[in-house]
Amino acid sequence: MRLESYESVEHQEMVRKLLDGRFENTAFCLLSPDGKTQLSRSGRAPWMSFSRVGPRIGDEELTDATVKAMTRIANRYRPKGDSGNPVVQDFHSFRQALNVASGDQRLLLYVATPEASQVGIRETLSEVMGQPSIVGRFHVDFMGKEDQNWANVIQGFNAKSKRGLFIIQSGQFGQDGKLVKQLSVDASADKIASALLAANKQFSKTEARKVYSNHVAEGRRKGIYFEGNVEYGEDRDGDGKIDHRAGFDRRRGPRKSP
Repeated sequence: MRLESYESVEHQEMVRKLLDGRFENTAFCLLSPDGKTQLSRSGRAPWMSFSRVGPRIGDEELTDATVKAMTRIANRYRPKGDSGNPVVQDFHSFRQALNVASGDQRLLLYVATPEASQVGIRETLSEVMGQPSIVGRFHVDFMGKEDQNWANVIQGFNAKSKRGLFIIQSGQFGQDGKLVKQLSVDASADKIASALLAANKQFSKTEARKVYSNHVAEGRRKGIYFEGNVEYGEDRDGDGKIDHRAGFDRRRGPRKSP
């Protein structure tokens, strides 16, 4: 589950609860089917939740050990629902969906239709997004009241038709994007799946894997910044204001921002 901690105070508090009050963008913990009972320790990464898994081993070994630990716990529970019809993903806003799609390097399927008419589309997309060839490969977002100007940052968009299903490739820094494919809101599950797979095949040929450190450095040089709904950082020096850049040195106390 991806918690949108920079967009929702409620989600930020969920992260803080898992990290003993510390605010981070993500936290990891394995939960029981009730969504509340913790089955593992919580931390910033999956391996932190399992006692026999540690960062000193190689990446491949770390992944294998983590998967095995999660599998052992999961095997204690018998599935009751239909994994082929999952709850469909939805972000707080289009701008966030575009930003996350860029960071994860996935295509975004955007549903641009009034909320009152989204029920049927959600059912269709549940069937689509649960397919083995589709699951985990795309992001999905539904238009909300604050997303009326979403098309302003999308290249190749036909202004005559703002209603439909849009497959979008996000820009390098998630501030803009380009239209890859447009489908009608009543498109069949098979047609949507085929369009997604075709778009992803082409996308994989042209999208180079980002090197995180280089990507961040280039974004800073270009002055790229994403303004979240929830102010990031902590009040480390106790002055009542969020410290964005200041850190805390246990030996010297709080460092002041320049």
